[in-house]
Amino acid sequence: MRAGPRTHATLAMAVACFGVAVIAPGVAGADAESDLRAAQRRANRAAAELAAAETERTRAEDAVAHVQLRVTRLEARVDHVSQQVRDLAVRLYVEGTAPLSRLLRLSNATDMVAARQYSHAIASTSGDALRQYRADREDLAEERETLQREQANREDAVANLAARNTQAANEVERLARVYEAARAAAAREAQRRAAEAAAGDAVRSSSAAGVGASAPPPAPAAAARGAAAPSSAPSSAAAPAPAAGDWICPVQGPRAFSNDYGAARWGGGSHMGNDILAPRGTPVVASVSGVVTHRTGAVSGLAYYLRGDDGAEYFGAHLDSFGASGRVAAGTVVGTVGNTGDASGGAPHLHFEIHPAGGGNVNPYSTLKRYC
Repeated sequence: MRAGPRTHATLAMAVACFGVAVIAPGVAGADAESDLRAAQRRANRAAAELAAAETERTRAEDAVAHVQLRVTRLEARVDHVSQQVRDLAVRLYVEGTAPLSRLLRLSNATDMVAARQYSHAIASTSGDALRQYRADREDLAEERETLQREQANREDAVANLAARNTQAANEVERLARVYEAARAAAAREAQRRAAEAAAGDAVRSSSAAGVGASAPPPAPAAAARGAAAPSSAPSSAAAPAPAAGDWICPVQGPRAFSNDYGAARWGGGSHMGNDILAPRGTPVVASVSGVVTHRTGAVSGLAYYLRGDDGAEYFGAHLDSFGASGRVAAGTVVGTVGNTGDASGGAPHLHFEIHPAGGGNVNPYSTLKRYC
């Protein structure tokens, strides 16, 4: 939900996004508007920080994997040369040119190369190979130090991601509380207006009765003006109509999201949709009419596919529970927000993708920003 100017009409739009009553002008309405806008900003910022932390963790995992691969290759090369030198030592013993007890006491290939009893054997081997061996051992030591640093960075990134998950979940829950407070304030304001209107009607009826039967009836114009007054007050705060009626935000309740499409993911992949954070159990609905199919996967957890009548295919993952399936109308509940699959332990959210004409996915952010 995008924050707008500080007007009561804006609050009406913000609250109407979540399907609640309109808050009329007044101090309470201004306070509710300010609280709602502030809570939404915090939640959206927390969603963006969570996405950044996920990218940071992914990069740290990739860095560890790359250094580990280099360490493994160097270890294999050094072990291979070490074994060759040990094989040479055995051959020298068999030939009777060196005592085996001294050979076996040598701790590594470098000690063997340095041992005086191997001087004649080393002289007959490739000097380039020995220089490469020494260089590989030095590189291996440096790479192992690098690996330790990258592993520490990864631990920091994992801890930061956990903290951002907690922060995002807390901010969305706070947004939900502010949202509920806005609903309650709207209900109270509606009741107050109804009571004022009823009291005004009673006063006018009493005044009319006190005039007596001989009083002339009010002129038609005056009567029209009197009837129009009560209904004209809330018109400036009327809830806006849906943007076009052809598309519905998939998460129906307090929500927060950022433009995290294309962000780096583990294994060299990228994030193929937007994550919409919301409290667990928030309804997930069909954005358009079409046919819904439910699926369960190790990565996606509980998920749904919507083959829309608009020709696009929609995908939502990490549901907490399933809703309707088969042919559905736009707005039908097809599940609830959760964190199943590889999102387990993280902040509840809906991973949402759009595939126009059933093809490759596109960034859904502009669509979500318009309708959510």
